[in-house]
Amino acid sequence: MSPQIPFPLREPVKEDENQPFRPNLNVALTCPDCRITPPHIVEEFASGDLVCGDCGLVLGDRIIDTRSEWRTFANDEGDDPSRVGAVANPLLDGDQLDTVISRRDGGSGVAKDLNKIQSKAPGQKGDRNLVQAYKEITAMCDSISLSKLVSDTAKQLYKRVEDEKLLRGKSSDAIIAACICIACRQERVARTFREICALTRVPKKEIGRCC
Repeated sequence: MSPQIPFPLREPVKEDENQPFRPNLNVALTCPDCRITPPHIVEEFASGDLVCGDCGLVLGDRIIDTRSEWRTFANDEGDDPSRVGAVANPLLDGDQLDTVISRRDGGSGVAKDLNKIQSKAPGQKGDRNLVQAYKEITAMCDSISLSKLVSDTAKQLYKRVEDEKLLRGKSSDAIIAACICIACRQERVARTFREICALTRVPKKEIGRCC
């Protein structure tokens, strides 16, 4: 092994050709009745049995069905067999596994009140502000035909500003305008201050203070 390489690879182990014979210890399930190789083992999930497909001998019972379950558990209109939620958004805080209370409950109004109470929670309020800022950044970038890469970079910059409290006291519109301007500069997309000011309706002086 050469000491000059900073991260040397592990040297391959040389196999000895004169080693004695060793049995294969890999687990192989075969039928003890017909002993056909290769075995034809059938998993009958309806009955929960493991059956030999050649002679019919039951080799196991109470097996677990590991396949996807596509039953519908939704009470809303339509047939939605999905058992999972949306993909996690790396631009939002938390594990995003919170339960969201629906506003529809048949007309009693209780669910609407519970949804309003849940939306006032501190964690929900912070995520709601981020989502609203991301929507504004997306709409502004789409209006002047900026790429998704520029939009995602601007969102990452906005989240960093919010997490580290870099621009306290600055308005959200000014921060969004500065993030879009810096994202265009980083991705080498030519956009002037005049275009950013016309897009965000934020004065050039305010954008310069945030940049």
